[in-house]
Amino acid sequence: MGDSYLNNSSSASTSTYSNQSRLQYEDGYQSIMDVAYFLNEYYLWVVFAIGFPGNLATIITIVRMRSLGSFTLYVVILAMTDNLAICLKLTFYQLLRNTVNIGTAGCRIFNFFGNFFVTSANWVLVIMAVERLLAVRYPLKIQKLMNCKRSAVALTIVGTVIATVYVPILWLVYYDDYHQTCIVDQSSVRLVSYLQWANVSMFAFIPFSVLTICNLLIVRVIKESFRVRSALRSMQQTVALKPKSSLYKYDVFIQRQIMLMLFTSTLVFVLLLFPICAFNVADPYWEDSVRPRSREYAIKYLIFQLTYILCDSTHAVNFYLYFLSARKFRRHFLAMSSCGAPFTRAASL
Repeated sequence: MGDSYLNNSSSASTSTYSNQSRLQYEDGYQSIMDVAYFLNEYYLWVVFAIGFPGNLATIITIVRMRSLGSFTLYVVILAMTDNLAICLKLTFYQLLRNTVNIGTAGCRIFNFFGNFFVTSANWVLVIMAVERLLAVRYPLKIQKLMNCKRSAVALTIVGTVIATVYVPILWLVYYDDYHQTCIVDQSSVRLVSYLQWANVSMFAFIPFSVLTICNLLIVRVIKESFRVRSALRSMQQTVALKPKSSLYKYDVFIQRQIMLMLFTSTLVFVLLLFPICAFNVADPYWEDSVRPRSREYAIKYLIFQLTYILCDSTHAVNFYLYFLSARKFRRHFLAMSSCGAPFTRAASL
């Protein structure tokens, strides 16, 4: 989603492909392009219809749990960021499709904040995964290492870095009155090249790589972590601290639910993000061998659209993953939606 702002994958690129379609083209070209245009036109509405209410439900459910820990803080921030990302992109492209003159200031604001929010959402997941890796690797120290204050500091630092990376947008992007779309100024080739690679790296490559590594390491150490917890539980029973055993069981249950929620979300995120990473790696080599107006050119554009559909869907699926993977979250949501009595025990999940 972030890279699509700079590449103009929606209305701007559609007009470019449309102009080429008026010329002579190979058999099958137009039918494939029509499918790509249809997906381009409507998929964001589907993402919005699924994602916006789901993210809103996540925020309300977590807030009604009345217990804020570092993980629940991340979940709320992620849901808010996902909704902002969806709404900004949908609004931006609808304005361009309806030829609304948003001016250079509008182009810069939408491009900067659009890229900022979609990239920030991915990095919130990265921070969550790193914290969970520390939790399973150092279960006795995680409470001291991470709390809400430190989590807020981590989010602020990451947000500042992301905003700094996208600062060039504020003077490179401008509104083209003739084509009625937002254009990137190509006069500074090195700066444009930096911005494109920084964008795809911050948005896709780095989060994809870090989350993949974190998931593999979590799978590797999680058995060892649970063995440590079992050993601690045996020690507690040996010294007759039985009143704490129920609390210990509850804590282990909560930690497992958190782990399952996060692992499911990050795994699905990695799977949905892989196609766009692969496309960006293959694109420079594929571009040289594809002739304009050829059937292969249309197939490439269709694949381009499909990768962004999968990519943008990462902002819409988290609530449903939480609902399916976390029993505690599911119980709280169902109790809330059915106006049931709230739970007497506050949860950190």
